[in-house]
Amino acid sequence: FQHKWFVMRALAKICADPQIIVDIYLNYDCDMSLDNIFERLVNVISRIAQGHLLEWGLNPQQEHSLQHKGMECLVSILKCLVEWSKDMYKRPELPSSDKPDDDKQEEDVTLNKSGLLVRSGSMSSLASGLTDDPEEFEHIKKQKSILEQGIEKFNQKPKKGIQFLQEAGLLGTSPGDVAKLFHTDERLSKTRIGEMLGDEAEFCKEIMYAYVDQLEFTDLDFVKALRVFLAGFRLPGEAQKIDRLMLKFAQRYYEDNPQMDIFASADTCYVLAYSIIMLTTDLHNDQVRNKITKQGYIRMNAGINDNKDLPQDFLEAIYDEIATNEKRKKYRLRLCVDTTA
Repeated sequence: FQHKWFVMRALAKICADPQIIVDIYLNYDCDMSLDNIFERLVNVISRIAQGHLLEWGLNPQQEHSLQHKGMECLVSILKCLVEWSKDMYKRPELPSSDKPDDDKQEEDVTLNKSGLLVRSGSMSSLASGLTDDPEEFEHIKKQKSILEQGIEKFNQKPKKGIQFLQEAGLLGTSPGDVAKLFHTDERLSKTRIGEMLGDEAEFCKEIMYAYVDQLEFTDLDFVKALRVFLAGFRLPGEAQKIDRLMLKFAQRYYEDNPQMDIFASADTCYVLAYSIIMLTTDLHNDQVRNKITKQGYIRMNAGINDNKDLPQDFLEAIYDEIATNEKRKKYRLRLCVDTTA
């Protein structure tokens, strides 16, 4: 109870500060790529104020105390909003319909950091803090609500989600626009991203090519580059889909590192990438009882470099890296292949 009480006291102080409350709403709930922190905060406090605390195991007195503090927080939030609205009406901005023609001409549709289409008159004015126009905030919230619907649809059926966002005017139609969204929006299911990147449809292939081309592998060692590549999605379970993804990765890595004379061609990178996936699955899958040895891994890669062998110390270093460090890496090789496909 003491921990919960301290948290509620801290929330009460936050909710009593009009500037903090407005900043939370503008910087999170009105940002297309971030969570609705203000909305979540109000929902949680409302549940506490209504007494939905049975699962917390509190006695009646403790529950009453938290309810009272929750109600205090809600009243403070309402006071903050009233203060903000009073300040706005003391110095009202021009209505959007009365803006000079020059402003209207400058308003354009651009891509934000997530590859989403936004109007410069909305998001840029928010970012610069030059106006407190409620109509603009309402417009952005509507856009964000549509975006969240699109993300939900994507996480169920990727192609329909992309189509929904494009038809709503929130996502560009080029493969690069979709790829940029995949890179930047963490709310998208990594499994669904992997499915779409590995799909054989021509547009999906173009998205996958753009996705890989937006990555930078220059001067990265091979295992680290593979981790960077796989950090944004889960490999699908179908061999053909994995094959397409590995081919593009190998090509991109080889092109980004022409100074590395260890690889005879992009084909070497492709086979090596596949072998690392197999090694990771073998060493870190509890269902595999007979683990591959270091010498076995070296033999598995014999002759892959244009009918020649890669340096033994190079392959041994890869084996040691995967065997000893893989589980501790922030971006593990999540091949962690999706076997549910």
